[in-house]
Amino acid sequence: MVGMAAVPQVERGDLELPPAPLSVEETGLDAGLLVDLALKTVYFAGNPSGAVVAERMALPLGVVQEILAFLRREHLCEVTGGSGISPSTFLYAVTGEGVSRVGKVLEISGYVGPAPVPLADYIQQVEHQSVGREVLTSQDIESSLSHLVFNAETLDRLGRAVSSEKATLVFGPSGNGKTAAAEGLRKALQGNIIIPYAVEVQRQIIRLYDPSSHEAVESASKRSPSVVDRRWLVIRRPAVSAAGELSGGHLELSLDPVQKTYEAPIQMKANGGLLVIDDFGRQKLQASCLLSRWIVPLEQGVDTLTLHTGVRLRVPFDVIPIFVTNLPPTKLADDAFLRRIRYKVEIPNPTREEFLEILRRECQRYEVAYREDGAQHLVGRYYVETGREMRGCQPRDIVEAIADAARYRGSPRVLSPEGVDQAAATYFV
Repeated sequence: MVGMAAVPQVERGDLELPPAPLSVEETGLDAGLLVDLALKTVYFAGNPSGAVVAERMALPLGVVQEILAFLRREHLCEVTGGSGISPSTFLYAVTGEGVSRVGKVLEISGYVGPAPVPLADYIQQVEHQSVGREVLTSQDIESSLSHLVFNAETLDRLGRAVSSEKATLVFGPSGNGKTAAAEGLRKALQGNIIIPYAVEVQRQIIRLYDPSSHEAVESASKRSPSVVDRRWLVIRRPAVSAAGELSGGHLELSLDPVQKTYEAPIQMKANGGLLVIDDFGRQKLQASCLLSRWIVPLEQGVDTLTLHTGVRLRVPFDVIPIFVTNLPPTKLADDAFLRRIRYKVEIPNPTREEFLEILRRECQRYEVAYREDGAQHLVGRYYVETGREMRGCQPRDIVEAIADAARYRGSPRVLSPEGVDQAAATYFV
């Protein structure tokens, strides 16, 4: 592709942003798209300098000056001031003719921000930094889950499933750490990746960078910021999650009817990392519908999205999918659908020994003095005598209630039989 930026090989601990484009042609974008974006940038910024326009468009000043010069020749913007020392200080404003043009442009796309990168460049970058190139060892998995108490067999099954980088179903009773395990596995993914702020396809712009899903980090590059393509940014390998709020719309390109700008679907935002679907089977979207939508992506690693114009585009489906549920797998879908989820790992109720270990850790975390008589009283009276199942979240809840009561009364924090009874009275039904 003409103008495509050189995409570097991304290695763990050695991350380089692509070089900055030196001309409009090297951006790989249609000149008209950049002209419209620059005009909207000047319009909404008020009376910005050339340097400010370049900063907001994330393009080199030389490229932006080329675009601004065109806008001036077409009488769409004008210079209103500046120090005169450097063209970067010139102040720009939209002319009356330019305001009319802005109105027409906004009817097509309201996007204002960093210039996008071509879809082909984005695809090439995803392939270079694919999560499939990550090697997750048993040490990585065990370290990421060290804050949880699982038996060795469960930990091994979970580790083998996630390290395979294939779809995994994590199921079992509520409160045993399924969601915490899925979130903890994020730590097992080392290093950073590069993503663009936005992607362009057929002059349509798709917002990709999402601060609520992506954690931007400082680039370790030794190169000057002025020589790298600032349309890209470095983030930690993502861990995007969705729960009961998940709907069919989250899986497709979402077009804002007011801004006329697309938002990337969750699976595209998760490329290069984890995609966690929590409370699987309890969304408005049926589990079978979700699996139907992702049958091809799960098997081929490629997703198909559709613009409102009917244009279909293929993008990488480069994620480690983890589905978390407290429903029995057989109630989610039939065997044909479940076959697409290669691994099924149950997180069982803790044993008595595991329950007590969790209790000790929670006492330490909440600065509650651990007493053996209090621990045995909790297990004996509220589990053995009642036949109640032990859940991994219950020690935390009981200890937290004891800490709350001690803070309220100004008394010592102690796991005593009396404290356990008081906590249990407002906890168990």
